[in-house]
Amino acid sequence: SSDPPESLLRRSWGSCAMASSATNDAVIAKALGDRKPKTRRGRKILQNREAKIVEDAKTAMIIRGNKSSVEVLSLLRDLHRLRTPLSTLFSRTHDIHPFEDSARLEALCKKFDHGLFAFGSSSKKRPFRLVMGRLFDGGLLDMMEFKVLDYKSITNFECLKTDSVIGTKPLLVFQGAGFETDDKLKRVKSLLLDFFGGAAPEKVLLEGLENVIVVTVPEHLVAFSASGVAVESASAPGSAGEQAVIVRRFHIEFQKSGSKLPRVELSEVGPHFRLVVDRIKEPDRDRWKQAIKVPKAARPKKVKNLKTEETGKTKARIHLGKQDFDQIHTVHHSKAKDKKLRAELAGPAKKKSKKDSGGGGADEA
Repeated sequence: SSDPPESLLRRSWGSCAMASSATNDAVIAKALGDRKPKTRRGRKILQNREAKIVEDAKTAMIIRGNKSSVEVLSLLRDLHRLRTPLSTLFSRTHDIHPFEDSARLEALCKKFDHGLFAFGSSSKKRPFRLVMGRLFDGGLLDMMEFKVLDYKSITNFECLKTDSVIGTKPLLVFQGAGFETDDKLKRVKSLLLDFFGGAAPEKVLLEGLENVIVVTVPEHLVAFSASGVAVESASAPGSAGEQAVIVRRFHIEFQKSGSKLPRVELSEVGPHFRLVVDRIKEPDRDRWKQAIKVPKAARPKKVKNLKTEETGKTKARIHLGKQDFDQIHTVHHSKAKDKKLRAELAGPAKKKSKKDSGGGGADEA
């Protein structure tokens, strides 16, 4: 080898240090995982991490890599702003490569009890990269790497003077047939729905709807040249272009309309960016079945003879006993039956009047 002995010594020392740090992390993680809590606070933390029938809202960990540009930092801040207070933004850099080794990322999420993560970084090959993923039972479930294009920060939109209330749940709208037909876009929809969805409320207040996030798949494909410039082309089967997902956020403003329903006005407030899928780590089939499984106690109880339609209308079926129609008085509309009924009702009255008149004459005699 042409390298001097000092450089070889540095390399061997660096590799030994990395190996020793990895083994130490594994030993510490194993020891902490088997340790039983000794304090009330420790028991409470472990109790909150246990499986529940109705899980709490997922929190997200937002971190940046060892190298990140100004745009990457701005995008991470915007994502943290959209998910506040259900997110944690780490300001320090982390030398993590999720698709090469995700053990450290899993350890951080498990330590701070996060079920989602967003990782931003920049390199020569991938200048604007965003990795989003989910965890299940303390381990990585799935993750996707995106190329980010046409990014505009929230600060670039000046139409909104005051931002939304912290913790406001946004509406999510997915436009495009690709979300229903393409398997890759189905996975993108599921991931974005988990990341931007937040908590599931029992009731919704109309005045509390302030934001709507619109995710659109255009009908054309987006191809990229060697310089990284996006070139739009018509969609065609077998085309070499890659499909882009457009993410935009709008502010909802309710105005008077002269009726019960208000008139809705939308104004774009950012962020605005395009996502192109670069790499995907699919979940294991058995783990995915466990993750989407709904416990029996959380399933809605089925009520007999009750059916709810897609529009929300509820229909019920009523079972009656055997009915005797001879005992039921019905309205007779024919004239003959009407005369007969009047005659029957007038007969006892005539007999009574005759009896009264005959009895009076005997007394006078």
